[in-house]
Parts: sequence; structure tokens; C-alpha cells
Amino acid sequence: MSKWLGLPLLVILMTACSPTFDSEEEVVQETDEEEQTEEDQQMIVSPDRLDTNDYRMVLPYQPSAARGTITNQISNRYDIDEFEQGLTRLSKDPFSPDDYLFQEGQYLNEDTVFSWINDFNPDRPEDLEDDLEDAEAEDEVEALEDELETYKEENPRVVSHILEQNYLTRAEENRVELAGVSIGIALKSDYQFSVNYGPTNNVAIDKSEMLQIGKETAGQILERVREMEELQDVPIMIALYRENSPNASVPGSFVTKTVVEPNDMTVNEWQSLDEKTVLFPSNEAEDNYYEDSEMFTGFSQDVSDYFPNYIGVIGRGFYKDGELQELSINVPVEFHGKQEVIGFTQHASSLMAEHFPSYFDLEVTVESASRQEAVLFRDAGGEEITHHIYHD
Repeated sequence: MSKWLGLPLLVILMTACSPTFDSEEEVVQETDEEEQTEEDQQMIVSPDRLDTNDYRMVLPYQPSAARGTITNQISNRYDIDEFEQGLTRLSKDPFSPDDYLFQEGQYLNEDTVFSWINDFNPDRPEDLEDDLEDAEAEDEVEALEDELETYKEENPRVVSHILEQNYLTRAEENRVELAGVSIGIALKSDYQFSVNYGPTNNVAIDKSEMLQIGKETAGQILERVREMEELQDVPIMIALYRENSPNASVPGSFVTKTVVEPNDMTVNEWQSLDEKTVLFPSNEAEDNYYEDSEMFTGFSQDVSDYFPNYIGVIGRGFYKDGELQELSINVPVEFHGKQEVIGFTQHASSLMAEHFPSYFDLEVTVESASRQEAVLFRDAGGEEITHHIYHD
């Protein structure tokens, strides 16, 4: 068994005895590494959070045991961000930030993740690929290419990635220990492949087929993680994520989740999720979110009226249960001096207040060709728009 799989997630508080994390606390993490000095083990739980809805963390930050694997498995940058951040967002329901600390997954290491992904996908036709590599006659090559293409079309690899997150809480005798685990399973909506360095083929994965495969995979993952002693008696949230196509300008979304109680070996019930990220401007936004599309268009037009070097405005709206929760807008502009940046930022602030109601989070980034120049944001329910202009 890999040393990562046996890593205890236990830290002992050395100072405060309060039941909440309301002051900076020095902690020590116990490990099986005898050569590790106590100085190396010293850690801090900080009470500070960027937002009251964020998780506190144990510092120094401990990277995931499978660090970096996600970039090999998911090709769309927007999907990577939403898959990671969305799993944390969903985890706030069973594991409240008021009561839990966040730690990246420490039990599923790189070898385990890659091995399980291969286990949960159809076998690769290695014999057929070897025959194709050895083939010399043109007709034999064409026949094997056709056979290999048919195999891959009929056996798409749907499971892309497995992401683990850990949640810690205070136990008795001033201990902090593992109290919950979230596991995200990323699933393809499109399977892309090529045969013998030929053109890329695309197989669309029906959502119902994807859900069936995802739920079967979740059951197998649950059985395997329950075999790990440290993960037997903690609740586990599992969420299924449907990726967007690799070249899409917005991410996919989580489509269903479940919470499995401590020691349970099977999933009893799934909860459907209604989440979606929409691109502005787009036909989808105009057809399905007309009022939001109109307010975005009004903002964009006023930007273009103000600034002669305007290039275009792109927005991404995150919807939950059909309601807009977050709107992120990028404004690329060609600037010729810092005063132009300052003047444009001031104008953008007034346009944000004019065009967008305050019931959703709003962020506007202003970029030149070489870098980000300014950022403006407003939290849902607030009136004040905060801004920052970057200086050389």
C-alpha cells in the first residue's frame, strides 16, 4: 500500500481550547515519518478568511496526493476550475465552513487515480493497435484503422478524472481530525480520439448514458475507499460532473450528488442538480435568459460608446435552479496610458451600478493586450462596488 493511503489526518492543538477556530492556533500533524522533525510538523490554523463562506485551512498548505493529475485528464481550462471549485461549493452543504477546515485529498495518490480511471473505462485495444503498428500492406492498414475506429466509437472512455477533498473538524481532547470526504467524478460529454495519427473523431455522450456510467463508477469508488481504514467511518459526498466540449468557452456543470453516511457501503439516493454556466453574448443567452442578455448588451453598448479602442465584452453567468448567481465579465481594451485605465475603470464602475441589479455576485476584469489592468466587483446583496487598478 502506498504511504499516502496510510497517512493519518490528525493534528493536535497545542494552544487554545475553544470549540471554534476563533484565534490563530499552532498545531502539530502526526505522521508515520520518524525522520520528520517537530519543526517540520509545526502548522497553523488561521481564523482569517477572505469571505465568511470560505473554508479555513491548515498551514503550511498540504498539496493533494494526486497533485497535477487533473491537467492531464481534463483538457478544458474552464472545466478544471469549475470541477475543483464546484466540488468545494457543493461540499459546503454537508461540511459547513463554520465547522470544518479544508484540506486537499491525502488518500488517493497519482498512481491510484490513474489506475482507477483505467479500471472504470473500457480496455484499450492494445492488440489491435500493435497489429496496426506492424502492418505494412496498405489494404491491411486501412482495414485495421476501420476496425480500431469502430471499436473506439462503440467503447468511449467516459470517466475523465477523480478528485478528492478532505474536511477536518475538532474532536475530543483538542484534536482535529478527518471528519468528511468529498469525491468528484468528471465525465465526458464528448469523447475525442484519432486513429493512427489521423483526423480527430468525436463521439457525443448522451447525458443519460453518462449518468448511468457515473453512478456505477461512484458505487465502485465507494467500495474501494471504504476499504481504507481511515475512510470507513466518515461521511462521503460524491458528485458527478459533466464536462463541456474541449474547446468550449464555458465549463460544464455538476449534475447530481449524494452523501453517504459513515460506514455505509452503498449509495441510496441521488440528488439532481440544476447548475449551468452561460456565455454572453450567445444565442443560448438570448433565447433562454433574455432579460439577463438584454442587461448585458446594454452594458456592452455603453462600454463601446465610451471607449474608441473597445474590442469586445465577454461574460459568463453561473445559474443555479434557473437563477443567476454570479456574473463574470471580461473587457479587453487597448490602452495608451495609465490615465486611460483610471478613467475607464471609473466609468465601468458607474455602468455596473446602472445596468446590473445587486441580487448576484458581479465581477468585471479590464485587460489590455499584455496584462490585466483593473478588477471591479460587488457581492450579492451589496451596493458598493470595489475596484483595484494594477500599477507597474
